[in-house]
Amino acid sequence: MKIAMAGEVPVSEVSWAGADAVYTQAYRDLLRVAYVLTGSGQAAEDVVHDVFCRVGPRIAELDNPAAYLRVAVVNQCRAIHRRSTRAPRPDRPADIVLDTGLTELRDALQQLPARQRTAIVLRYLCDLPEAEIADILDCRPTTVRTLVHRGLADLRTRIS
Repeated sequence: MKIAMAGEVPVSEVSWAGADAVYTQAYRDLLRVAYVLTGSGQAAEDVVHDVFCRVGPRIAELDNPAAYLRVAVVNQCRAIHRRSTRAPRPDRPADIVLDTGLTELRDALQQLPARQRTAIVLRYLCDLPEAEIADILDCRPTTVRTLVHRGLADLRTRIS
């Protein structure tokens, strides 16, 4: 039996009330955001799972759990990009067929700087307003507009 240290809540007393409902509502959207930001299905699942494990016990205390989880997922994806090394990606198995347009878009998004990619994903995939994206990225709304504008211009040149 594990004894709780000072300030640590015993596992049996942790409240997961409401976490199931939030999980079922937000999981798919968070997984899409994490996938686009990481470029890997496995990494996206790991990110979303880790975020839910960290936030789950406190979910009932949050005013807007979906927004909090979205910010946590974006921050976790940033941390992964900071830690990752530029190792070559393994080739895809031959039996997987992807739409070439989606593959080209995903590859072009991965070549953008992380802040531009995050701003574009939050704006167009999550349909968030600039003010909320600015809060997530810890910048001004005008910076968000600039990031999105420059990112889209870069995407247009890469995809055309």
